[in-house]
Amino acid sequence: MQQSSRSFSSILSGFISRLMGWMRHAETGPAAGRLILALVGCIDDATNLDDSLASASTSSCVAVWVEPVLNAVHQRPELLEKLEQHLLPELLRMNLSHTEELLRILPIEELCRGNIGRLNEEDLRLCLVVIRVVEELGATTLLDTLMNGLDLHNLSYTQRVSTELLLHESASMRILALRSFTCSSSSIMPLPFHLLLTLRQILPCFHAETDSAARNEFCSIIKKLFSRIKAVMHRLTKRSSVSRDVTTQPNFTCEEDSKRYQDHAIFISWYVELLQKELQPTASYPRHISALKVLQLLNDSGLCSAVGHNPLTSSRPQKSSQLVELYKSPFIYLLLELVMNPFDDVRTMAASLLHEHYATVMEKQTTSDIAELSVCSRGYSGSSWDYSALELMLQRSEALSRRTGRADYADGVGRLYHLRYLFCDKNEKLDDEPCERHLLLEGLISGLEMDIQVAHDNLQTAIASAPLHGHLIALRHIINHEEFFQLSELGSQDWRRIHDRLVHCCLTIWIVVKDVICYDSPEGHIVIEAEEDDSDVNVKDALSYSWRALKETSALIRAMISNFGYSPSPSQGGLSYEDLRRLGDLTLTQLAELRHRGAFSTVSQTFLACCVRCAASRNSEIAELPGIWYKETLMCIEAKAAALTRRSAGLPAMVTGILAAYPNHPFFAKAILDLQKIANAPVVRNGNHTNLRLSQVHALNCLKDIFTNSQLGSSTESYLASTLVIAVDCLDKNVWAIRNCGLMLLKALLIRLVGGTGRTPKSDSQRDLRSSTSRITYEKYEVLADLVLRLLKHHNSVDSNAENAVVNYDNSNPAPQHIQIVFPALEIIERIGVAASHELLVEQLLLTHLDSPVWNLRDKAAMILSGMIEKQALFSNIYSLVQATLLHGQSLYQNALHGRLLCLKYLVKGRRHTLQGRGDTEDLFDTLDGLLRIKMSKITALVSVAVLLDVENVAVERLLISHLKDSLESGRQWFLAEDIEDISTLPWRDHENHDLLQKWRHTVQDLSETTSNSRIRTTDSFISALARARVLSALLEDTISDRGLITFTVLQNLNREGNVAVCAGIKCFNSMHGMFDPIRVQPLQIYTMLLEQSTAAASRTPLMEGLSALLSSLGESDKTSGLPVTTAPTTFSDAYTHLVSWEERKEMTDPIMANATLKLRGALLAHACKTESLKDSRLKSKLDLWARMLKLAGDVKSDTSTRLAAISSISNFKTALRPERSELCSPSAFLGLYLTLYDFLLDDDEEVRGIGASVISWIFSSPKSSHEPASTGNISLCSIVASEKLVNFIMTAYRESTVLLYETLSRLTGGESAVIYDKNLFGSAPILQTEVRGFLSPIRDLFNIASKEDTSLFVEEKQNLYIDPAQESQRWASVLINISPAILKHSATSSFVEWTLAGLECMVEFTGKEAGGPLGWMTKPEVFTLGIRVLEAARVLQNWQNRSLIRRIPDLEILMTKFKCAEIHPVWLSRVLEE
Repeated sequence: MQQSSRSFSSILSGFISRLMGWMRHAETGPAAGRLILALVGCIDDATNLDDSLASASTSSCVAVWVEPVLNAVHQRPELLEKLEQHLLPELLRMNLSHTEELLRILPIEELCRGNIGRLNEEDLRLCLVVIRVVEELGATTLLDTLMNGLDLHNLSYTQRVSTELLLHESASMRILALRSFTCSSSSIMPLPFHLLLTLRQILPCFHAETDSAARNEFCSIIKKLFSRIKAVMHRLTKRSSVSRDVTTQPNFTCEEDSKRYQDHAIFISWYVELLQKELQPTASYPRHISALKVLQLLNDSGLCSAVGHNPLTSSRPQKSSQLVELYKSPFIYLLLELVMNPFDDVRTMAASLLHEHYATVMEKQTTSDIAELSVCSRGYSGSSWDYSALELMLQRSEALSRRTGRADYADGVGRLYHLRYLFCDKNEKLDDEPCERHLLLEGLISGLEMDIQVAHDNLQTAIASAPLHGHLIALRHIINHEEFFQLSELGSQDWRRIHDRLVHCCLTIWIVVKDVICYDSPEGHIVIEAEEDDSDVNVKDALSYSWRALKETSALIRAMISNFGYSPSPSQGGLSYEDLRRLGDLTLTQLAELRHRGAFSTVSQTFLACCVRCAASRNSEIAELPGIWYKETLMCIEAKAAALTRRSAGLPAMVTGILAAYPNHPFFAKAILDLQKIANAPVVRNGNHTNLRLSQVHALNCLKDIFTNSQLGSSTESYLASTLVIAVDCLDKNVWAIRNCGLMLLKALLIRLVGGTGRTPKSDSQRDLRSSTSRITYEKYEVLADLVLRLLKHHNSVDSNAENAVVNYDNSNPAPQHIQIVFPALEIIERIGVAASHELLVEQLLLTHLDSPVWNLRDKAAMILSGMIEKQALFSNIYSLVQATLLHGQSLYQNALHGRLLCLKYLVKGRRHTLQGRGDTEDLFDTLDGLLRIKMSKITALVSVAVLLDVENVAVERLLISHLKDSLESGRQWFLAEDIEDISTLPWRDHENHDLLQKWRHTVQDLSETTSNSRIRTTDSFISALARARVLSALLEDTISDRGLITFTVLQNLNREGNVAVCAGIKCFNSMHGMFDPIRVQPLQIYTMLLEQSTAAASRTPLMEGLSALLSSLGESDKTSGLPVTTAPTTFSDAYTHLVSWEERKEMTDPIMANATLKLRGALLAHACKTESLKDSRLKSKLDLWARMLKLAGDVKSDTSTRLAAISSISNFKTALRPERSELCSPSAFLGLYLTLYDFLLDDDEEVRGIGASVISWIFSSPKSSHEPASTGNISLCSIVASEKLVNFIMTAYRESTVLLYETLSRLTGGESAVIYDKNLFGSAPILQTEVRGFLSPIRDLFNIASKEDTSLFVEEKQNLYIDPAQESQRWASVLINISPAILKHSATSSFVEWTLAGLECMVEFTGKEAGGPLGWMTKPEVFTLGIRVLEAARVLQNWQNRSLIRRIPDLEILMTKFKCAEIHPVWLSRVLEE
């Protein structure tokens, strides 16, 4: 009975596992989830009815659904969200005993207690979701029993776990933790004070998130958080006795309610201040865009009124109150500056927020309301800020745009003009006077006409001093307003005059730029050939100007056509037939003549809008315009039949634009048939084969764009089959251009059929090519299966006498046409699979292609064929294939044998469970061994032998891995399984396949001897495969004590045989030696001895990489105790000596080798620090040299691979920073290393920051105790938190260091490093600057340099966009404040005081003579940063004065008082007021 129950449970478990695979699809997920719930429910019902099965209920639930669910989540983490929403709550609600068993299986207790060092991200996510579901179900007693009295500190279990994960290195993990941390079963439950305090600590980290998806998730969480806070405050307000006067504060009757209300209000006030800091000019793009999105959410929520203690009387956002609060803050100043930001979405968000603000201003009609909004502020202009700031910003931005001509400035000017147009003052005017909007519009058009005239007269002058793009963008935004005609208060005649002027401008711009933009090779076009002037305009500037002018002109025309509110009604003189015909003809001409892909992509959208507008018109004459343009398009296709480009330039856009206007019209069918007819027409040759007229190319490209257009999806469905036939027919044409376009059309159709991108999916033999999806596709498109067979039948006829002919084709020697045709068929099978009715025939055809002389075709066919084999019959197919090869081995061609072995390789390599049982393994190895010996008896080419060796090597590695995995402790859970590298060696004599492995070793030995004794011309693939087999054979030596010596001997022999052999052998050793006991194999000694004997640079790199990885793993796992103590230090010293000698002999010319050396140096020095005293001058010299190398490698100008090598070197050294996981070391020799590590935490590359954060997480993790396993520890922190931890440690451990004083002064003031590193690493030691003046540059010179304007069109991007220098100056000012008072008597202090006072004097002077306000002299990021540095330095001096650490400085107070009264940047003002 129990046995049958177990078999039934295993069947159900397998069935549920398959159902879990269907849950990832949106179409089948809900149905699969309901079926799983029904099955589990039936099992529970049956268990409750049958008492004999009650005892097995818990185990059956684990076997039936718990294990399949856990495995599915582990394999596909994306399923977790669907499980949380639909499946998991219902499953846990069915039976509490199932819930209890699931809680015991998961590592929830370890997670709640903070022991999460061994849990991967999937485990953490699953545990967090299960805990939250259990709490929502009210089953917390199960958690209480499991935790056994764990102190939650007034938190829920979800919040307790989430707190541990809010600073996790993974963005997705942090987002999930934040969602769990802030969620609640009740939307009106107040947030505890400690929870709000935790949010204040971690929210800045989320604002700096670099992943856009994570930022969007964060914003959705914040939106819900704001809604909850609003509901809480509203509820607290309703419970109080509130006066009807909204200006009064709530009168709380309960002190607890009052405190909760204040806690939430203070949190919102803090968040507003944080957003202000995030919007400062030097902040990174992630911080800007996150702050703007959160600010938008804050405006929409209506919470800003709560900050002013205004009761929330309704759920509707109180926009007037909130925007008054926003208007009194520096946000308007900052938003106006962000309208000129380099990033488009930042400009869009800033303009949107300003739009909301000014819209609220316009709603105020009374004088008292306007007075309320016109608040004076010292930080702005000292006068009314209703429109003066916008006017000032507009003037400055337009002048800046003209001086530079940059695209972001032009866009900012356009957005500011749009704001100015929308929110013009409503002053009284006479009846015959035009309104202010009308005047503004006239002024923009007049300015545009003047700029066009300059460009028409002299394009070079226009590029240099009269860019027109800002006016075009402004007109586009204004015209695109849905109520443009009404807002502008235009009459019909005024509108007609404006419209005609705009159209004339568009036509003239096309005349000006078409010579540049339509040139076949624009980079070779010369703007001005005759005269020369002082302008530095080049061809790049001319192309940029022309392309942007055409782009903005096209966008303007699109706004004129698409916006129905742009013009009066047709009866009142609106857009007529002539207007639309004129605009349509212009865009049609542009598409026909353009060669610039970006240009015709933009114009195509305008032409599409024009066609749609015409087709929707009730005027029959206008509605016929697309048909007229279609006839002109066909004429253009024929006219340009000899002017071919790969994608036919703008011709496909012309066709798709016209057809998009008639998706369900008979005209659509006619157009498709016309294009199919042209595409399938025969090529006409007129005797001249060089100048063919190929209209077929244009037609094929048009069809490709039609079928890839999402708007035409349903309309083109019925034409897919016929177009597939045409595409396949084109593959057999004799003209390459037609074949190429046919192939592109075929790929586009495949994307249409199965989705995805144009890139071919990664093929492997784990993918079943007989899936149900393929059957559905072939049933729907019956012609597709026949087309696949048709393509596959174009196989090559091989000469029967050319047994060993191996022909390889490449770009210089292309394969014949009939061979190239086969590849599309293989791609179709890869994407769609095989039709059920054609499986056998396809297999036979693929077998014939295994004989092909083209290596790529053999390889592709072998890969496809391996994916067609059913899993149940996998080994039988392998065995049959090999037996057929043995039977016909004497007569088969070399290519045929090689192709079949490639198929065998993919079969063995692709399936993880190929070798199942003793019989399968024995048959496989016997067959391989016999085949290998037969082949070696008549060696003529070794490509087949190389593949066969690869198969055997993979099989042996699989046996090793399976043997180690099978020998794990029986009670170990799936989530606690350790890596293979951490498992000790097992007795191989007891292994069931020991005899097979020994037989294989003898075969490898015989093959090696045969090869070495013969004069066979070997190949690199054969040498690599044989070297790998020889290393594996040595590691499997029966005599365990001899494994190390034998392996070293093999690698030593490979070193003599050449770079290919030794590199392959070393790489194999690097990946496999971790499975064996290091005491027996002695990899450390093998690496060092090989390094000593190595003479080729190619072999040194893998040796150094393997040795550094070994030393790092040994150091982390504390396995160094097992190494010979007497020989280890000598070994390390010898290896280090080799590194130095190679560097001194200039042998590190290869960057890859130099990076490997840098990694190894860190690992060697880590072990040297364990055996030598840090006071030893020789060790200090080594550490100093290494620190200088890291400093130079971490420079922002270094490439990413070098910086990765440097941070990896520090990671290899981390065991020396915290020996045996005790307290963190802080010797003076390590200060430079810590500072360099801090710089890596601010690197622009996310991977570099991640490695640096992992180092910090490791060295700051909880100390290891005797009862904890070595791998237990804290989570890996994100880089922001890691940098804060490191700075706090440096500030505490080195507060009495003079070097830290100098370095902090340098970082605060933006000067050079206090420690000068000579680039000649072997010529001199680092020099500590003893005179601060040497690197504290004169502040006046710094201001002059920072204030200098850069007017170049293309700005060189900063090397590091992640770091915020203003924020860094604040951090290092805090370090300087906490420096030891004992070292402040150094001469550096007085020099620092002089530098700060001089900086304040300069700022006061510049404030008096330079223009302030938005986009003033303070807005420039370099000037803003320098001002923050001076203010932070002043804060440090004031702190020292208040603590009586230095004498009082009267000039400091005087200058700060003057500065407070000046017109300064609002962020500067907030810093001054804080001080």
